[in-house]
Amino acid sequence: MEKTASQPLVDIVIVNFNGGAFIEECIASVKNQTLTSFHVYLIDNNSTDESIKLMSTDDDRFTIIENDENVGFAKACNQGAALGTAPWIAMLNPDTAPAEDWLEQALRCGETNNVAMVGCTQISKPNPAKLDGVGDVFSPLGLAWRGGYGWPVEKAPKFDGYIFGPCAAAAFYRRDAFVNAGGFDEQFFCYVEDVDLAFRLRLQGAQCVHSSQSIVAHVGSGISGRRSEFTIYHGTRNRIWVWFKNAPPLMLWLATPLMILANIAFLIRSIYHDRFKCTFNAIIDAFRGLPMIFKARREIQKKRTVSSFTISRAMTWSPIKLLTRGPDVRPIS
Repeated sequence: MEKTASQPLVDIVIVNFNGGAFIEECIASVKNQTLTSFHVYLIDNNSTDESIKLMSTDDDRFTIIENDENVGFAKACNQGAALGTAPWIAMLNPDTAPAEDWLEQALRCGETNNVAMVGCTQISKPNPAKLDGVGDVFSPLGLAWRGGYGWPVEKAPKFDGYIFGPCAAAAFYRRDAFVNAGGFDEQFFCYVEDVDLAFRLRLQGAQCVHSSQSIVAHVGSGISGRRSEFTIYHGTRNRIWVWFKNAPPLMLWLATPLMILANIAFLIRSIYHDRFKCTFNAIIDAFRGLPMIFKARREIQKKRTVSSFTISRAMTWSPIKLLTRGPDVRPIS
């Protein structure tokens, strides 16, 4: 094995919760990276499937932390990030299998373009002919999605370009920017916490670039289930919180009625998919939590360095892209 530098270039945080079906392949893929100057913090959130035994490795670049309870993805990511000192932090889901040059390509992209965030090209692991996503996209309706989710893989952008933010299944952040923004919001527990962090970083003037050559195979909600009540509840509640926390004042006043209409539409749609109760509870809990969210909002807006117009330009206004989960990767000029 190539000798690594005493100071790794990147700290990789992998949060595991009952990921026994995937964790071994994920660890093996990380071990095989062409860039070897990294340290991995494997955080186990009190798994009950004995996957902790599968995480054992004799590689001294790996540190395993066992939590006594499931503290959530957001808090465990912050926990892992705080243990390292590398200039870059990478978040990697246990249901991923990164390509051999995943790290090398992502860091090269981040350094070349001098950005605070880097997103990766995610391929569907169950169906490699499909995309799992090419960065997070955010609509002024307060809706977010993984760009290109379910699209044919050949339609993935062949160039590096600006995106709203990275999907935390495989995301890179400069440590100083991550720390200054406060990391992930632990109140979210999991889901949409990556969109929230990207929004906060953008409010501080940071940008994100999608790396077309940094490739990861991703199951996608392989542990929690993409259509489970857990996923729907947290995704719905947290999506509403993201808007009220981060939207600049002008956008908040002008677009919140549209955001509310969008959520009513989602609620109506949930009736036809047997998800009404879960979706309704999530919306109610989201609004119940607004006092806490507005308290956080005051601190976030104090750090804002860009205008409402700048933030609005980073969003995706196309209704076609919204309806088709289209990607929004913009060429670097």
